[in-house]
Amino acid sequence: MNTIEVSGHSTLQEKKWFRLTGQKYSWTGLGGGDLDHSTIFMLAATLAYYLRPNPSIREQIDKQLRQSLPADIDPDRTIGVPIRRSDKCYGHTLEGSARGELDCPPLDVYLNGVKQFVDFDPLVENVIVTSEDKAACDEFVELVKKELPQLRIILNVGDVQQGTGSGSMLEAYVDQASNADVVVSALTSMHMHLRARYFVITSLSTWTSTIAVMARVYGFASEVYVHDVGRNRNLFAALARKGCEPLTGERGK
Repeated sequence: MNTIEVSGHSTLQEKKWFRLTGQKYSWTGLGGGDLDHSTIFMLAATLAYYLRPNPSIREQIDKQLRQSLPADIDPDRTIGVPIRRSDKCYGHTLEGSARGELDCPPLDVYLNGVKQFVDFDPLVENVIVTSEDKAACDEFVELVKKELPQLRIILNVGDVQQGTGSGSMLEAYVDQASNADVVVSALTSMHMHLRARYFVITSLSTWTSTIAVMARVYGFASEVYVHDVGRNRNLFAALARKGCEPLTGERGK
């Protein structure tokens, strides 16, 4: 729109400076072409921007990744299981932490998800297991060792596992740990999961949904498959679960 002064009066002239297009984010230069689900690419790029670490944190993440990831890991033969527990679950009693907001899926439900992927793809070799809840992580590792002994279990070496989704009052939960240590642990876990093809998550957790979204856009595997053991009904959950926006009336699917 341009406003032009003519003899003391303003005349409004309409001037088209845009065009309708199905490629709403073509100006970003992100890949994918006409078949690209642009919303997820924009969302992942935004998350990557906000989650970018400073040089010191980046150095620590790199060190922890080198300690945690086997040199021969094949992302196409790897399952990622980011378990969100602690203050996300009803019954959480850690002082100073949240009291929980949902009934968290039992660990054997996560295990069944892993088993389904192993049945689907017998070439699976690895399972990456991470959680801020040490007790849940340890228990799940024992379940995998017992039920799926052929899988190599990959853990986040040096993970703080503070027992809450919050980094505040950390000194009350973990000795000699800082908020920076929580950030390093969380981002290391996310980067580890970028080396997986199959995921068992709950989309009721924003964090595990974030991991699935980031893996779809920035991951190392050829494809990403997600088994959602605790389904949320919103756009972000749909992007994590399927990689695309739900059809009208199908947001919860």
